[in-house]
Amino acid sequence: MSTATTSEPDLDAEAQRVAAVHRLATSKAFYPELRRAEAQARVQLAAAVIAMDEVEDRIAAGEKIHSLYEQAAIERAKDAYAQALADLIRGESSVEADPSTSRPMNQEH
Repeated sequence: MSTATTSEPDLDAEAQRVAAVHRLATSKAFYPELRRAEAQARVQLAAAVIAMDEVEDRIAAGEKIHSLYEQAAIERAKDAYAQALADLIRGESSVEADPSTSRPMNQEH
């Protein structure tokens, strides 16, 4: 009879979470410009989620519209936030982006 324990993986996951919290706190202190970019990307993601919820409410109320644009906006915002968070953790910016649009600066609308 095997006596497998689940505490080892749980300890590894907890250690990773603690390391992540430490790295984020340290990076936020040392890289204020990356902290601002991460915060802006988080706000953009929140705005995209709110816009999606508003469209979904309108659809639920019977309005004949679709939410493809809002779904795409959420995907772009998630990608931008993930990149901003990775940049903050790494302490370096990987792309020059316009945080107000979540697009690289050299792309046309």
